[in-house]
Amino acid sequence: MSRRLLYSGLSVGMALLLLACDKTIHEYPHTTPIDTDETMVSIEVNVDRTPPSYYKHLTYDSYGQYEERLLEPELAEPYTPSERLQLRLIVELYRHSSAVERVASESLVERREVLVDRLKEAPQDTLQFWVEPGMYRVLSWADYVPIQNPSDWHFTTETLNAIRVKTDHMPKDNHHTSSGAGSCTFVVEASAEGAVSPRLLDQTRADDLLNPVIPVSLQRASGRFKLWANDLQDFLRSGHRVEDLSVQVIYKQYVSAGYNVDTGTPNYFVSTNTIETTPTTSMAISETGELLLAYDYVLTSSDKEDQVLIDLVLYEGDHELNHYQNITIPLQRNQETVVQGPFLTKKIGSGDIGIDDNFEGEIVVVVP
Repeated sequence: MSRRLLYSGLSVGMALLLLACDKTIHEYPHTTPIDTDETMVSIEVNVDRTPPSYYKHLTYDSYGQYEERLLEPELAEPYTPSERLQLRLIVELYRHSSAVERVASESLVERREVLVDRLKEAPQDTLQFWVEPGMYRVLSWADYVPIQNPSDWHFTTETLNAIRVKTDHMPKDNHHTSSGAGSCTFVVEASAEGAVSPRLLDQTRADDLLNPVIPVSLQRASGRFKLWANDLQDFLRSGHRVEDLSVQVIYKQYVSAGYNVDTGTPNYFVSTNTIETTPTTSMAISETGELLLAYDYVLTSSDKEDQVLIDLVLYEGDHELNHYQNITIPLQRNQETVVQGPFLTKKIGSGDIGIDDNFEGEIVVVVP
């Protein structure tokens, strides 16, 4: 179906101004009286499913120090989500009074959720809304959910300006915590002459549109990191086996656990969080012989570098085999940070992760 904009019987003239920012169209029944100014607008959801590009490479040594260098922005290794999952798209449409205003729950016009195939490329869907003349802001979110239970899975998404990570949810594959976020602002104007003059504003340049569809572009809302051990051969020569390993990544200080799609920034932080994983030699050996110990996606700011501080703890059964503490990881949205070091055989730190044994729960910081 070609891109199009459907107008009400009144033939209201309309201008679309975008201030930021095989197709399916979801049309919804709507009866519009002849004496109203409502117009149907089409919002196209475009989720970028390309892998993150490389960001930085950090090499840690036997003393807990590291060297850092920028990487060429080539695409990192792709992944394929499980067949038991599908891609969930959420769109919230808000009435706006100015381009600098933040969205508020009372200005919500409508919210939609749709499900599409996990491998579908952009545009994944086009949703149509009936609106009156005025300024509007679109927030959109994408994540993976199980086909059998297509509801909040790794994130709670009651409202897109206050998304929360389910910190107690530990998926078997952390790639499934990848998510996308995007927003845009547009204006619907009614011409006194009834002439239709749709325009899309790209920064300071306005272009006439033959097909006035409002595109919303979603990029990965997180930065990805991977932890590689470069002392695998020393580890194996000492008589240990990768198959007996389990790994804990313990986030220290504060780590993001919430996101505001409106501002494009994390807005909720917890004092600590832990992920657990099990490395395997069959899938996690690099061309140069490093072992992939762990990886994760961390919600990050859209316009600056963020950092996390972690402890890496290795177990052999119930026995702690090694720990390498205070690993600093710089993160950039939709990019991958590569971290290498002698994490299997070199012990760094006291082993005390700095949490009061009498403290229960977590410290939470909420950013309005």
